[in-house]
Amino acid sequence: MSFQDILVGTPTWVWVLLVVLVSRGMKAMKGGTAPLSKLGIVPAIFAAWGLLHLLSDHATGWDTALMWVAGGALGVGIGAAIAKRSGLTVDRTLRTVTLPGSAVPLVLILLTFAMKFWIGFELATSAHLGVDSTFVVLNGLVSGVVAGIFAGRFLIYWLALRPEATPMLERL
Repeated sequence: MSFQDILVGTPTWVWVLLVVLVSRGMKAMKGGTAPLSKLGIVPAIFAAWGLLHLLSDHATGWDTALMWVAGGALGVGIGAAIAKRSGLTVDRTLRTVTLPGSAVPLVLILLTFAMKFWIGFELATSAHLGVDSTFVVLNGLVSGVVAGIFAGRFLIYWLALRPEATPMLERL
């Protein structure tokens, strides 16, 4: 299979998703102030993408779902740690979060897209990868970890905007 076949055979929604995610990652490199609702876009996309895979792929089972949940829990811890070190500031009146520029979101987005694209390609094109494939479970784990990382970051932003945020953040 040629590179052109891979590009042409990939559904259009995958490329649209990549453009949206890369644009969000590029914006994160500049830093800035955003409302909490806008900071929830990327976590929602990765959670939905993972859940869609779990619900729509006939090859997924309880093992894949459990790996997604376990990966998500691990990812939340990683994402929370990243966010706590990010130097964020909040305006509780305007409900905005100010973040310094960072390449972390873009790197995470690109790595995740590449891993999920590769795993999806292997599952779609390799006849020997069956229902019991570790690729399916690996896809669930990767998806869960990444969704968790973005969710963990969002959780810290949300907690920081709460009135009791300072004591709460110190306990985390």
